[in-house]
Amino acid sequence: MTRTRSLLLLGAPLLVAVLVVVLLTGERDVPVADLPATPTVVAAVVLEPRIPEAGEEVVARVTIAADRPITVRALTVQVLKRTTNTSHDFPELADHALGTTTQELTFRRTFDTPGRYTYFLAYRLDDGQWVRLKPWETVTVR
Repeated sequence: MTRTRSLLLLGAPLLVAVLVVVLLTGERDVPVADLPATPTVVAAVVLEPRIPEAGEEVVARVTIAADRPITVRALTVQVLKRTTNTSHDFPELADHALGTTTQELTFRRTFDTPGRYTYFLAYRLDDGQWVRLKPWETVTVR
């Protein structure tokens, strides 16, 4: 036998052994953690004008995005009058799609009574529960 042929014959079992070791102990796919069951939604709300008069139209400008595509059953700016704890929400958007790209939304309403109001963005998913996003801000209607 030639020396080259002997090296090949000896090297073949070694190559098979290395392949077996690599296949049996090699890195496996690393599992990626699932997203949490509840989506993460981030948003900001700005009211215009900053100090509205009673009866004047108030515009709520919302920027919003989520960590995954979702459809919320309802989306609104919820408003509570501080002295009476009564609801004065902006009109809801029904079945609204959110995604990872920031959206700009506009809500409009008037406040007929002067006073201090707390407002925040809220959305409702399939379970029927409202998710209220912080920060909770206040506005004084004159």
